Amino acid sequence: MRRIAVAAVCFALAACSHIHVPHFSKQPVVGVVEYDTGLTKFSTVTGIYHQDMCAERDSDAQVHLGNSEMGSILKQADKTGFYRVPANLRTDWSDPSDQPAHCAAFRLHIESGALHNDVRWDCGRDGSNTPPAEVAPLVLQIQKILQSKPEVRALPWSSCQVH
Repeated sequence: MRRIAVAAVCFALAACSHIHVPHFSKQPVVGVVEYDTGLTKFSTVTGIYHQDMCAERDSDAQVHLGNSEMGSILKQADKTGFYRVPANLRTDWSDPSDQPAHCAAFRLHIESGALHNDVRWDCGRDGSNTPPAEVAPLVLQIQKILQSKPEVRALPWSSCQVH
């Protein structure tokens, strides 16, 4: 009965789109994942995957993570110590002119119950946009899950220049 009430409240408020309830016999995996690469953004709160197209009109896709996908992300976040990672992993550029022009601003926000963290980073000293070691396994898992979604794969290629 409680699950039905939670689902009804979420439906009525349209505020719990991140909760996936495939069957009332299973407890839903509740959490929030927000991932931003500067060119793409995804939020389980809105269920929107946004892709910046630069010269063309941006593209959006409605994407929902299932219980197993959400559960695997939250498990990986716990396993890798994501909730203890410093919020700022940005590279400290002593001379800002040394920062590559293509250096993206990344953000990963995850909540699970009382646990939450919001981590930001940019390109490393090597100029690559590879995620820092502290968040790399989690970021790669999220990217893999998102790229496996037919809705994301159906989006047109971005015309943004990536170096």
